[in-house]
Amino acid sequence: MNLLPDSQQQQILDTLSGLLREKAPIDRFREHGEVGNEDDRLWPILGDLGFLGLGISDSFGGVGLSAAEEVLVYREFGNQLLSVGVFGLTLGARIAALGGDDTMCRQILSGSLIIGVASSLHTPVQMSETACAGAFHLFEASKADLILLMNEQGAALITADQFVERKSVKPMDAILTLERSQLPASRPALWIDASDDALHTRAILLASAYATGIAATTQSMAVEYAKIREQFGKPIGSFQAVKHLCAEMAIRSEAAQSQCLFSALVVAEDRDDKDFQAISSKITSVDAALQNAASNIQIHGAFGFTAEANAHHFLKRAHVMDQLWGDLRHQRARLLSLPTPAT
Repeated sequence: MNLLPDSQQQQILDTLSGLLREKAPIDRFREHGEVGNEDDRLWPILGDLGFLGLGISDSFGGVGLSAAEEVLVYREFGNQLLSVGVFGLTLGARIAALGGDDTMCRQILSGSLIIGVASSLHTPVQMSETACAGAFHLFEASKADLILLMNEQGAALITADQFVERKSVKPMDAILTLERSQLPASRPALWIDASDDALHTRAILLASAYATGIAATTQSMAVEYAKIREQFGKPIGSFQAVKHLCAEMAIRSEAAQSQCLFSALVVAEDRDDKDFQAISSKITSVDAALQNAASNIQIHGAFGFTAEANAHHFLKRAHVMDQLWGDLRHQRARLLSLPTPAT
């Protein structure tokens, strides 16, 4: 099994990485207010170029590629800390396509229909075709028309006005908007059962890819800073303690990326062990993102904790990736409940 991008995939990556470096540099967060971002201005651009519908049939306005290409794209999204609202668009469009709603799918892919992302507040939730209910955190939902809900039972799009008692809260990752809300028993606008499509598995895989982007970028940031920051007349990268930190970051990043790419191919082939591999990927990738982001701050020293440095943004976003669709503790428990794939 070849884990390296082919020429077509590399062309996709080169186009996207160039676009994001120009339109969404990490320094963009310094120019915005205390809470929130303006990444939604990028949705029509990403939609026009096909990045929001890579895994959707061309009959619905997508590109018709596989989970492998989606993972490569989401790694780039993680590199630049693109708003998690992009998950709502990619996964929401897939729900619309599977539900046969061509108009909604095309609206989402054009960036004209905004979809927020709901995450359970660690309380029991109801998820079914007839009714969804529970207490949720809502990410990037202040402008949303629809809200994305999903768990192991299935995935739903809920109209935003069905959520009540919405209260804006200041999140640890202040680049994102966050609300606490209740959803009384409400019929979804669209529902896709897990037996029809493994959307929850795909969501975990994309979150894993995003986390690998965080792990890789923080490793690069740490190495570059270690080359130019000097102590006692020498670059700090020449000291053994810093070398070891950078080496450990590289190992974690490579392991996470390899597991994520392997999982993407397994999901693309719809193999029986796709759940096991996707969950393994999230565990490996989020752990790498959390540890690499923390080590990056450590290597940056006192400067790394300041608002003037970009290092802190990555650690905060890594914690968000941990929470989406089940944190590491939840994923480890799920992994232990699954059969070990045959070798």
